[in-house]
Amino acid sequence: MAELYGLLEQHSQDRYKLVCGNTAVGVYKDDGPHTCLIDIKAVSDLYNCQAGPPLVVGSAVSLSTLVDLLRAGSDRSPSYGVLADHLCKVANVSVRNVGSWAGNLMIKHDHPEFPSDVFTIMEAAGAKVTIGHRDESQIMALGDFLGTAMNGKVICSLEIPPGKPEDVFRTYKVAPRSQNAHAYVNAGFRMTLDRQSDLTVVKKPSIAFGGINKTMVHASATEDFLIGKTITDAETVRGALAVLQAELVPDDSALQSSQYTKQLAMGLFYKFYLSAVGKESLTERVRSAGDSLVRPVSRGEQHFQTKESEWPVNQPLPKLASKLQASGEAIYINDLPTLPGEVYAAYVASTVANCKLGTIDSSHAMTMPGAVACLTASDVPGINNHAKPMKQPEEILCSGEVLYAGQPVALVVADTQSHADSMAKAVKVTYTDRKPPILTIQDAIAAQSFFPSNDQEVIKGDAEGAIAASPHVVTGEVSCDSQYHFHMETQVCKCTPLEDGMEVQASTQALDTVQNAVSQATGLAAHRIYVSVKRVGGGFGGKLNCSCIPASACAVAAHVLNRPVCLSMSLSSNMEVIGKRAPYLGNYKVGFDDEGKLLGVDFHLYENDGCSSSDTCLDHALDFADSVYFCPNWRYIGTGCKTNIASTTMTRAPGAIASHFFMEHIMDHVASSLDKDPGELRRLNMFQTGHRTLLDNPVTDNTMEQLWDDLVESAEVQRRKEEIAEFNKTSRWKKRGLSMVPIRYPINWSFLRFTVFVAIYHSDGSVVITHGGIEMGQGINTKVMQVAAATLGVPMETVHVMATNSLSGANSSVSGGSVSSELNCKGVLECCRRLNERINPIRQEMGGAPKWTELINMCHRKGVDLSEKYMEHPPPPTEGAQYSVWGATCTEVELDVLTGKREITRVDIIHDSGESLNPEIDVGQVEGGFVFGLGYWLTEQCRYDRKTGQLITNGTWEYKPPTTKDIPIDLRVTLLPNAPNPHGVLRSKACGEPPLLMSCSALLALRQAVGSARGDVGRDDFFPLDGPATVEVCQQKCLVDPSDFSL
Repeated sequence: MAELYGLLEQHSQDRYKLVCGNTAVGVYKDDGPHTCLIDIKAVSDLYNCQAGPPLVVGSAVSLSTLVDLLRAGSDRSPSYGVLADHLCKVANVSVRNVGSWAGNLMIKHDHPEFPSDVFTIMEAAGAKVTIGHRDESQIMALGDFLGTAMNGKVICSLEIPPGKPEDVFRTYKVAPRSQNAHAYVNAGFRMTLDRQSDLTVVKKPSIAFGGINKTMVHASATEDFLIGKTITDAETVRGALAVLQAELVPDDSALQSSQYTKQLAMGLFYKFYLSAVGKESLTERVRSAGDSLVRPVSRGEQHFQTKESEWPVNQPLPKLASKLQASGEAIYINDLPTLPGEVYAAYVASTVANCKLGTIDSSHAMTMPGAVACLTASDVPGINNHAKPMKQPEEILCSGEVLYAGQPVALVVADTQSHADSMAKAVKVTYTDRKPPILTIQDAIAAQSFFPSNDQEVIKGDAEGAIAASPHVVTGEVSCDSQYHFHMETQVCKCTPLEDGMEVQASTQALDTVQNAVSQATGLAAHRIYVSVKRVGGGFGGKLNCSCIPASACAVAAHVLNRPVCLSMSLSSNMEVIGKRAPYLGNYKVGFDDEGKLLGVDFHLYENDGCSSSDTCLDHALDFADSVYFCPNWRYIGTGCKTNIASTTMTRAPGAIASHFFMEHIMDHVASSLDKDPGELRRLNMFQTGHRTLLDNPVTDNTMEQLWDDLVESAEVQRRKEEIAEFNKTSRWKKRGLSMVPIRYPINWSFLRFTVFVAIYHSDGSVVITHGGIEMGQGINTKVMQVAAATLGVPMETVHVMATNSLSGANSSVSGGSVSSELNCKGVLECCRRLNERINPIRQEMGGAPKWTELINMCHRKGVDLSEKYMEHPPPPTEGAQYSVWGATCTEVELDVLTGKREITRVDIIHDSGESLNPEIDVGQVEGGFVFGLGYWLTEQCRYDRKTGQLITNGTWEYKPPTTKDIPIDLRVTLLPNAPNPHGVLRSKACGEPPLLMSCSALLALRQAVGSARGDVGRDDFFPLDGPATVEVCQQKCLVDPSDFSL
């Protein structure tokens, strides 16, 4: 400690920082710069602990170790167990293993707005910190610590007093998702009761909150009010809530409403109050309020058929690269060795939307360490456009009109990535002619800002007349927002100039498109650009056309500087620059008969295309507008909205997920208006064989009713509905809901092509494949290897897949639409069939069953061509899609009405995968696709600054995809048995995107749970629950009123 105090004194005038785990940089990334970092991990005195009680913990002790110490002491003080449980909700295991509790307190000290769980719960528990200084140490309460100047001082230890038997101690945290998320509000409550005198509050309780505002620590007035009160008296709870309501003054926030913050804090106090009173003194309907949702260990079931006679096709095998990926040994672009002379690039992005570009001043940036260049639009040697020809142009670097905040205006280059990132922040950009940004569909409608060329109108029958003549009509509006792709590997590209062209290593789903974009940007002919892709660390559509954005900019820099350049986008840059899933808004008017059969649908779909309509998904949405339901009369209109956000783009199940949800929402609305069961109404309206869809395509190979009926029986739907209805009757503050959702997903092969090359080496008979598809986690390489091994009759280990490249995979289509695996398998199948035709005569000459290596050697000696190239280019079907994927899911949820927190208690899925090429991979795709959709419907939201248009949710602190505790507690997946697909590859069906559509069942189940809560306050009217139905949205939709809080 003496050495540490000496360093603190030596650097007292410097901007220093004490470092233990340094996890604070994950929250406050721009803190600093610090001139001095002092590592305290080796200071042994800061690890001193005393079991006590009281428990004393040194400041360098990690949060994980603190949890262990508290658990070990919980037999001496129950409050220690409460604290340990709460600390397990802080960040995640990895962060808790590294980060110290004292570091967490220092974040709160330096950033009063930080909703520190450690601070709030330890303050409520009455903990004290020891602050060390060279001359003296001082013990103080945590609230006093916040106002203490810490220059030259260090937190030495934390003293946590034991709870008393007469104490009631509880802590709470409500966050955007179940774990690894900061709190909307956290709270700790401690109250000492005289249990001999009808539960009187003996002394001033501790009521601590975090997340309300920068200064509030205690609800002091409420604490004072409760002294001496009997908590079983109804007047006490009413009076305490009134006082609390007055002293809760939340700060304004762009990420949560002040109304929600206030109601949430009051709801948490009410929860604590009821737990203090005890269930035996409460009425049955309110008892559930005192308990928080408790999640058990997740479980799952996977059911599928497999035929060993067909192995390795139809064999359940893990993805062959899965162990490399899980261990971190798989090589991605950022793992490649640095080339001689290689430099690194970073974008300078606009911070304002809907304006003109003024000046770009890079003078200071160019004086920074490692600076190489700052490139602007005038430096582009070819065409300043990364979009495909015939599409709306999109500039590589802005030349004048700034369409959205995040649009690249310059590209800086430096000797390291960190230097490039620093340079980008130092470039000064000015703007002129600023106008209010158009950000939402509602903004676009008000401004009449559309892309007329994308307008759609489809008429079937006479919707207007049918609706006018219908016995019943409903009208409404529903919407769903955007979604970031959140691939583990952000957009990245490495370009290396060659003596005769350029080599491009890109993380892309669209190799041919990247080649074209680089050619267009550099002015080099396509045959001089060699593009290769070993694997992609997640795509989800975000690395289709959008991968051309970094590829073209990187190629420009490499061409101009004539040296290798790597452009690896940071997460925040990726989220700001690259477009996301398009938001949608649907207006509808529907007519139906007394039974609930649809008679006419008038539907208007608005799509937020962003600043460009190049990647509009309205055509995709149209395919799914009628879901699985027949209606003889339709009027469908699709409108593309022009706004000032990044051009929206394809995202897993583009257009389909929104269009399908809107139709399912309509079915719920129709059922509600007739007071019918939504599942039975869906069953009534399902397509029958012979029906034709909205697009006048025939309904064929329809397994929907079989799937539906099987699911109703296997998921015990009727019994569970009855149990849920009974639960909701007797529970005011916990609600449950159950929803069944079907899917029909048309699969189209038209206009797609993939080039496949298969070769057999004569030396050992090993087989190598390269194909035009991209391995991005979906298991395409594993499936093509299975098909090749089965067709050639060789073991799987004999087959190898090499990287996709622009030579062997020339002119191949993008990998997307769920079909790249099956079409490349189809190409491999044809190549192997042709090889077998040439090999079989030699096999017969050798007796019919020679060893493979000897056979191939003989073929080579006889001049047989042991390689085959084939381009798979399916002709369009005579009408409709190649085939449809059918499926159904049943989702059950439980909702905490007071907070909006929820658990997905059970999900049953039946998915029609035909005869799966690999059931293990396909079940994984079903599970992964469903959870991907859960994020879209429940936790992921994009927020923009209304004045500048900047994306606020540009990192993991604000943007929350689902994690391990957001998945269903009980997930049961069945691949439909005995369902060969005569129109697929080896009787299989696609499964990458269809399961996403089922995930809206979680939102619809929540809508039922919320509806029950609204019914308790007399609001039985139908209401929309838009996506994402976040924790806040669900609580607010429940119409919680603190005046209803009773005993």
